[in-house]
Amino acid sequence: MNRLISIFSRNHILDAIPYEDVVDKQRFVLFRIFSISGTLVCLAAALKMLATIPNPGLLPWIILSLAAIMVTNYFFIASINRLILSYKILLGSSFALLHFVAYSCGGIRTGGLLFHGVIILYAYLMLGNKGGRAFTLLFVANAIYFYLISSFTDLTSFAMFKEDVELINQDFIVNALFSFYLIASQGSYLQSGKNILIQRLEKSKRELENKNKELTTSNKLLQTYTNSLEKSNKELIKFASVASHDLKAPLRAIGTLTDFLEMDLEEVMNEESKKNLATIKNRVKRMELLLDALLNYSKVDRRPTTQSVINTGKLLDQVIQNQTTKKNHKIKITSNMPTMVGDEYVLKSVLEVLLENAIKFNNNPQPEIEISCTETKNHWEFKVTDNGIGIEEKYHEKIFIIFQTIDARDTFESTGAGLAVAKKMIEKVGGQMHVSSALHQGATFTFSLAKREMETLTTNLKERKLEKETVHI
Repeated sequence: MNRLISIFSRNHILDAIPYEDVVDKQRFVLFRIFSISGTLVCLAAALKMLATIPNPGLLPWIILSLAAIMVTNYFFIASINRLILSYKILLGSSFALLHFVAYSCGGIRTGGLLFHGVIILYAYLMLGNKGGRAFTLLFVANAIYFYLISSFTDLTSFAMFKEDVELINQDFIVNALFSFYLIASQGSYLQSGKNILIQRLEKSKRELENKNKELTTSNKLLQTYTNSLEKSNKELIKFASVASHDLKAPLRAIGTLTDFLEMDLEEVMNEESKKNLATIKNRVKRMELLLDALLNYSKVDRRPTTQSVINTGKLLDQVIQNQTTKKNHKIKITSNMPTMVGDEYVLKSVLEVLLENAIKFNNNPQPEIEISCTETKNHWEFKVTDNGIGIEEKYHEKIFIIFQTIDARDTFESTGAGLAVAKKMIEKVGGQMHVSSALHQGATFTFSLAKREMETLTTNLKERKLEKETVHI
């Protein structure tokens, strides 16, 4: 039974229409309603004529022929590519029938005229505005044509009804009821829950509601994670501060006791013991440096960002002069250093780290370093290039992780925090940092700083001054 209903409903054609093509699905359902309803109307009208009108002639059989055309047109659709043609055949054959019926059923006064509005309505819904307008003009021309020939010629008559008023009235009421039925079936579909557009909207609404529920749940989880992360960050910052300060006391005590042991046992210690004491002192010093690095790393997020006008040329001269390395290094500035608006502390700190590393991790007799700055649309891009030992590509990410070093610390004494702190500073002010390098081919560290307009700085300074004056008052 279900299979029979499915075949009769032509659901495989409906399913072949893409789900997102709501309008096309709507048109097919209306075509199905019109085809089935129209066939039933034709059958009923033909049987009524045969039963009530003596010698009705060929008209009932013409109407039955239209019913056959409707059925064939509906059940023999091969693919969705022929749908528009099927719609036109259905509407065109309906018009042809009404046209021919009118000659012997009253001309302009035929009850079939009521079906004109039904077909026009279906034409708009199945063929769109263009097809609807075409059928509207066709029926207007048809109505004017029958008015003229009914008024001025003998081409039309009520011959089908033998000029019997009772039969004419019956025909009119039957046509009225059938036309109302066709309009009602269409309206019922458009307003019912079977309406494809409504179904699509309802489904979309349900999906949206489900997504909103999921989003609300996700937001709550995200807020919980955020709160937990903020709490963890505060605890980590507190831990870093405590660790840096409180752990230094026992380290100093260890260092001091080591000095006492070295003095007290100087005459009896052998070279191995002296070496071990020196190792202890170096490890204590390294631990102090690691604690300082941990504190500096945790301070990056807590330090407020400040903006000022920076003469990067003068700033770079200060950074270069502060280098206390014993190596005979050479630093070359290959571009004009700009005057910019930014955080001077960040720029100075990052340049100090990069210059110090470029000199320290360099096995050449004379380390050579090049510094440049270029301007892009939204950033100032600085580059620090050296001729040092270089960095394998697999370590390009590792070097920016705190306390991570490529070589053992006994080979190159380093906390492994300088680059991590520098990158964190740059990212906090909206910039980026990366390295381009290969082993034994030197390295180029590139970092960018977002451009700030002078007007923005002036406005910020005025606002701060106004705030101070307000507080003072």
